[in-house]
Amino acid sequence: MLPTLLAGLEASQAQTDTFIQFYKAHSVGLYRYALSWVKNPHQAEDVAQTAWLQCVQHAQRFFSLPEEKRLPWMVTLVKHAALTHLRTAGRTVPLDPEADLPAPEVGDPGDIIAVLRSMPETYRTVLELRFLEELDSAEIARRTGLSVSAVDTRIHRGRKRLQEALRKEGYGRG
Repeated sequence: MLPTLLAGLEASQAQTDTFIQFYKAHSVGLYRYALSWVKNPHQAEDVAQTAWLQCVQHAQRFFSLPEEKRLPWMVTLVKHAALTHLRTAGRTVPLDPEADLPAPEVGDPGDIIAVLRSMPETYRTVLELRFLEELDSAEIARRTGLSVSAVDTRIHRGRKRLQEALRKEGYGRG
């Protein structure tokens, strides 16, 4: 993980050395803190990585903090990443292949994309960004100027509309 973080870090050599020392001193403890929130080692690793990536994205903030305030700031990033993970984990439901859409060999994927593109722009934009460009809610919010909760709501409602439209086109069970 450290090489990936360093690749994204735009900092002087002294700042890079400071970051490396901080990472080595606190990465295990921050992972354990994430684990205390999500209770799953794999998910805790994802949460900790998300927090570290946010730290790199906001490196100037990190370096502007006094040394004694860097760890509390990182703890806050981990906590927020864990809470976001826990909030979204409850919303995701594994797709039941029997429920809505047929197996991939039925129909042309181009037909599904055409149905998606025929939807109202309110939903089409966020669904295309989510499913065709595979962006997360935060990035979609940044690109569209919407709040993350508005993006999540539009994705949820848009997905339901897309399922209905696909059923009308002969996909799935109606």
